[in-house]
Amino acid sequence: MQMFNLDKPTAEEFFEVYKGLLPEFVAMIEHMTTGPCIVMEVRQENAVQKFRELCGPMDPEIAKNLRPNTLRAKFGHTRCLNGVHCTDLPEDGTLECEYFFSIQ
Repeated sequence: MQMFNLDKPTAEEFFEVYKGLLPEFVAMIEHMTTGPCIVMEVRQENAVQKFRELCGPMDPEIAKNLRPNTLRAKFGHTRCLNGVHCTDLPEDGTLECEYFFSIQ
């Protein structure tokens, strides 16, 4: 686990896969550059799947209705301010950790 302060180019590079896919991409980049981010590497069997289950759906309103005990249901406010980022694909988990812990 480590704390990072992202600038706009770094946040845009990290979240590049979501550009053009998420309507809130620009707002997400702005949010990710407003203060420190805590980045964690989670290690366990099926880590991405298990962490996604803990985080819940990206939209906190959906999370509150379908998975009320998840992080996003408890701490999220909007799709952009949803409390936590977790990768979507198992193969991206390693890449995202390398981005912060090996490249940065």
